[in-house]
Amino acid sequence: MVNLPKEFLDEMKSIVPDYDAFLRSYEQPPTKAFRINGVKIDDKKLLSAIGNYQRVPFAEHCYYLGSEKWGNHPYHHAGLMYIQEPSAMAAVNAYDINATLALDLCAAPGGKTIQLASKVTHLVSNEITPSRAAVLKSNVERMGYMNVAVTNHSPKDFEKLGEIFDLVLADVPCSGEGMFRKDEIAIREWNVEHSISCAARQSAILESADRVLKKGGMLIYSTCTFSKRENEDVIEKFLLSHDYELVMPKEEVCRQTVYLTDKRMRRFYPHTGVGEGQFFAALIKRDGGENRLPKPYKMAKNKEVDKFMSDIIRRNVDYLEHNGIFYVPALPFELPLNSIVSGGVRIGKLDGKVFKPDHYFFSAFGKEMFGFEPNEEEIKRYMHGEELSGEHSGYGAITVLGAPLGGFKGSDGRYKNLYPKGLRI
Repeated sequence: MVNLPKEFLDEMKSIVPDYDAFLRSYEQPPTKAFRINGVKIDDKKLLSAIGNYQRVPFAEHCYYLGSEKWGNHPYHHAGLMYIQEPSAMAAVNAYDINATLALDLCAAPGGKTIQLASKVTHLVSNEITPSRAAVLKSNVERMGYMNVAVTNHSPKDFEKLGEIFDLVLADVPCSGEGMFRKDEIAIREWNVEHSISCAARQSAILESADRVLKKGGMLIYSTCTFSKRENEDVIEKFLLSHDYELVMPKEEVCRQTVYLTDKRMRRFYPHTGVGEGQFFAALIKRDGGENRLPKPYKMAKNKEVDKFMSDIIRRNVDYLEHNGIFYVPALPFELPLNSIVSGGVRIGKLDGKVFKPDHYFFSAFGKEMFGFEPNEEEIKRYMHGEELSGEHSGYGAITVLGAPLGGFKGSDGRYKNLYPKGLRI
């Protein structure tokens, strides 16, 4: 059994229903699940290739994972699936979401962004730590999303934008008690003082979220901890000084969760549902206003880029240019922030008059170009960085189950490997 801190157990005795069952849950292995990426493949096609899996009842396109390891499989590298802990899927899927512009304020590594991207028109996915923002960017690219911009800012930096977002998700940094079953480091780093400091930070993040959310917008707050001071206490303190109304989650989520002080604020325990640990609550903003959106982009024009796009995907797209890189913007307007890690799908850059496409272009637009589906051995060679053989001349996408994994350039019966060195295995 996991060796849990005494002070943690003392706190849990006073709040956890069926405490003995809660303790027994730590004798069981952690649970994982995966979400099928509908941008690249439908559920039926992927499941027919990997086998049938039990669906997560409260999360669309999500399935429980057994002991199988898909992390290094081509299906994972091609962005057909995203592996995530099941209870972490609950917060986004617990509510009816209808947002044109959303903000995931504390997003890395990207699990909730991936849940949210298919439910909103445009999404700003933010992470304060640069190294984690890079991981977030990589996951967004792998999934081939065209509507997600990735930023590297503190939550407070967003306040200058004003009330422009229809939805803000604050999956805030916490003491990580819900991670104990799968992360020994979280146990070693836990102490009461850290939990207290987390609560103060969480309250500050909520203040920033409030200042960028429109009147009538939805604020979703979540943690992967059990501490009341970081969950119900933070929300109740926020409600004392802000005019918001809590939202009741969907019934299928409530069946695997419990509550402590208000049935609209839900707790996911490893003994009440299939998963680890999560707290979440959604609130509708009843006061405030709606600020003007930033100015629309003025799109770039370049005849080499136009010709490249016409040759490869046989249509033109609107694009921008920044520091020599051409990209299809994820947002319809300029975001006045200094640290934008990814403003949209990078098409590529010009080297003189020669256009060199980016990996993100193949991941996002690969279904629209010539595709080559290698056999199993060829896929391994491609992911290792080797050339393949084929008759197509020019650029194309290497596909798995018809979904783009990466790019190549064909010439003289050879396919030059364009899979990035940092992704090769």
